[in-house]
Amino acid sequence: MKKLFLFLAIIFIFPIINLNAISFAVDGDAYESYIVYNEKGDVICERSSVEVGDSFITNDFCEYEIVRLENHKAYAVLVKQHEKPKIVAKKDLYKKKMSQRGELKKKICLYMTHNDESYTPSDGYDSVYGAGGIHDVARQLKSCLEKKDIEVVLDETLHIPHNSSAYSRSEQTARRLLEKERPDAMFDVHRDGVSRSYYYVNNGEEEFSKIRIVVGKSNPNFDENYQFAQSVFALGNEMYPSLFSDIYLGKGHYNQALQPTDLLFAMGTYLIEKPLVFNSIPMLVDVLDTILYASEIDDDGNIEVEQQLPADNGVKFFEPQGSNKENEPTQKKGGWVWAMLTSFIMLGVLITGGVFLYKKGKPDEKNK
Repeated sequence: MKKLFLFLAIIFIFPIINLNAISFAVDGDAYESYIVYNEKGDVICERSSVEVGDSFITNDFCEYEIVRLENHKAYAVLVKQHEKPKIVAKKDLYKKKMSQRGELKKKICLYMTHNDESYTPSDGYDSVYGAGGIHDVARQLKSCLEKKDIEVVLDETLHIPHNSSAYSRSEQTARRLLEKERPDAMFDVHRDGVSRSYYYVNNGEEEFSKIRIVVGKSNPNFDENYQFAQSVFALGNEMYPSLFSDIYLGKGHYNQALQPTDLLFAMGTYLIEKPLVFNSIPMLVDVLDTILYASEIDDDGNIEVEQQLPADNGVKFFEPQGSNKENEPTQKKGGWVWAMLTSFIMLGVLITGGVFLYKKGKPDEKNK
């Protein structure tokens, strides 16, 4: 009887245990992302999730606020036309803080709150249960930063599953990095969940993916992080036009209260080829290296830069393979098939074992 009870317990527990196998890989079916329209009906933004009250800054420094949601459409109104932000170097922006901590160490920390995020055309899936393609992007970012003689600590701690508690788990990682490493800046590396066309760039010289900067409005130190984000955004627009898609101001906190130079970067979208994201990384590194460590700064804290072509930095620019048609990446649909096949095999083994145990424990009629 005890063996039969054990068998039944295993059968009931099995579906819970097997959730990991089922969610191991998700195919590249389109997300239900939001298209954001202005008062004229023009598309001005895309984002995988939005809330009323979110706002964003476009490349022409227009600030919009989302006022209405309807069937995965969002409607935004122009709040303000900003003047071009003054580009301020960190060591001038935070002189007081730096005087307390000492000189910049040329150290940056990287981590990933959503470790599962992947790129369907290159990885075969948009998400995996574990370390997805976003880890490749973070490693490439680390490599390029190191070519600028910047020490980089990449923490690949897993914060799965990808749910509302992921940021609470990654906060522990971020706090540990801050206390142990005392970095000049810390970046949470993500990818977005919108159309390929919103991030794809072909400027005649090369193809690359745009990058979105995300700042959390719930952060009590929002103003400082936002000022740093604006400086990065403005400098990036000068050095490499079209590198940044926008600054998105969401209602989360994104662990950015830990220090003023903590930002979230959305490195492309799940529908774009990962090599195109690699192509944008040397440009991002140039911007970060300049904003954090530039020595040529005028009396007002401005950095004088000239518009540049993408720097080599020893990194080869990849030629994307396959179709460039919008939203038509090569997709592998096998993830769910293999997960379900594995599920049935495991269930079959459990049932066979249970029957065997049951029969073995059942009294023999002949011996009664």
